[in-house]
Amino acid sequence: MNAVLLAGARGASPLTEAFGVDNKAFIPLEGKPMINYVLEVLNSLEEIEEIIVVGPPGELEKLEGKTTFKIVPERGDIIDNLLQGVNNLSLEKPLILLTSDIPMITRESLEDFIKRSRELEADFCYPIIKRESCEEKYPGGVRTYAKLREGSFTGGNIFFVKPHVVESTARKAGEFIALRKKPHLLAMKLGIAFILKYVFKRLTIREAEEKVSRLFGIKARAVITSYPEIGVDVDKLEDLELAEKILRNN
Repeated sequence: MNAVLLAGARGASPLTEAFGVDNKAFIPLEGKPMINYVLEVLNSLEEIEEIIVVGPPGELEKLEGKTTFKIVPERGDIIDNLLQGVNNLSLEKPLILLTSDIPMITRESLEDFIKRSRELEADFCYPIIKRESCEEKYPGGVRTYAKLREGSFTGGNIFFVKPHVVESTARKAGEFIALRKKPHLLAMKLGIAFILKYVFKRLTIREAEEKVSRLFGIKARAVITSYPEIGVDVDKLEDLELAEKILRNN
């Protein structure tokens, strides 16, 4: 299989401004750029044949270490960058899509997600993590949770995708991202029954899977993982402080 790592700039934030960088992927974390932690894990997996990194070529060329990857220049928004990366790979092999701001990721956590995704034989798999798992491993961390009938879950920053559905799902995902600040239009797409079930905490994981599958015309599945490190991203200064503490003690 192959991997696409997204490292494009997403605009200024308090985090990037604090370090005087344009892209948080290159913020130094315990002596090396944050993106290096993800690259090292990807390079450690034998089943990953090729790694594409979509981002600023000048910065990526400066990365030190024993990681190997192909650089694809960033262009446009996150959907454009995703398609840029995928278009440089064989469409016959499944893909792992990742963001560059998950420095606590481990080989074990990624291998587990890949193995369980393959077993589901789905077109698209997305990891979800129970609140209890996150709070037990990373006490004090602040995450956003969705309350479903089975419990409260947060999402990961990794996706397992069959290549033949990438373009169609990416474009549709872009439509949903565009509607995130227009809840009335988003509600029309999702349906009032679906939204009411979610609001009253009656929505099940299976119902969510079926809704996504119908909307995107694919077989989508959630993977409940006990590895919260694949869902703990670094968006704020307090996230970075938590990551530094954890990595320093590992």
